[in-house]
Amino acid sequence: MIQIMVFGVMLTCAMLPFLLLTRLMRTGQSGLALTISSVIGATLVIFIYASGRPFGIDPVFAVGAAMLVCVPALLGSVSGALLGWLLRRRDDSEV
Repeated sequence: MIQIMVFGVMLTCAMLPFLLLTRLMRTGQSGLALTISSVIGATLVIFIYASGRPFGIDPVFAVGAAMLVCVPALLGSVSGALLGWLLRRRDDSEV
């Protein structure tokens, strides 16, 4: 049961940024899309840094949050931005 919950959390954390950044890149709002990806990446770096230094966050929680939430979200946002950019290029070349 816990494996299904972990998979569901990872899938949700990947699909939300994927859909959002696909929409943003397709409408031409690349600055906002880059900002969202940067915030997700910065959160990942903070959690990884906190796992090795006495930073005030539990190291197990930091690694767990980084691997279960931030990595799928970053992968989803990057792939969504790429898909949105490719769809935008296709739409612009058809006109």
